[in-house]
Amino acid sequence: MAEDKGKQEKGKAGEDLIAEACKAFGIAPKYVLSSRIDAQTGEAVVLTQGGSKVRFKAGGEVAPLSQIAVTGINPEWAKKKVIAGKEKK
Repeated sequence: MAEDKGKQEKGKAGEDLIAEACKAFGIAPKYVLSSRIDAQTGEAVVLTQGGSKVRFKAGGEVAPLSQIAVTGINPEWAKKKVIAGKEKK
């Protein structure tokens, strides 16, 4: 029973670190494909839908990811260049 309590406390601390990492990088929870705590370094590792894999250590300062890196979708406001044919108006 003591082991279960230890696992729950470690799990809660891990969830908090992953949530902190998502907040620091600007990742919404719906765009997280996978997340874990690295046992050797104690870092949170988060994989996004956009294919970005980020590592975060508690208290670390990071730059937010771009929208494409997080979602994997090109924003609607980005205009596509017409390669052949006429541009639709």
